[in-house]
Amino acid sequence: MHPLVLLAVVVLVVNDWVLKPRFHDWLTGKLSDVAGLLFAPLVLSAMIGLALRLAGRPGYLTRRRLVACCVATAAGFAAVKLVAPAREALSALIGHHAEFYPDWTDLFALPAVAIAYWCGVDELRRLPPAPAG
Repeated sequence: MHPLVLLAVVVLVVNDWVLKPRFHDWLTGKLSDVAGLLFAPLVLSAMIGLALRLAGRPGYLTRRRLVACCVATAAGFAAVKLVAPAREALSALIGHHAEFYPDWTDLFALPAVAIAYWCGVDELRRLPPAPAG
């Protein structure tokens, strides 16, 4: 629930539902990339925490899980942008309306994952420590 992550969600929604249909240019594409990379690792981490809790295990946010989610997000993003089979697999998984374009310049958005990590670490500082054991 970090303010930057919430802002990224708002930017992504406005960009994808309002700006892209109207302008569909390089800027709207890069905005989507940055916003998605900023919130995706934290959403992934929250989903893992929820799955752990549903399985009866503690689902506390940890720095290890945060790093793993950031690395997985960056690697997945790069694979979709650079590797045709990865792009096709994701498109098939999401559905026929999903479009992913091979564009290596989108990799310039990858530093947004570092901002996501910073937001996650900031949240870790605010949370009570997980019980030992």
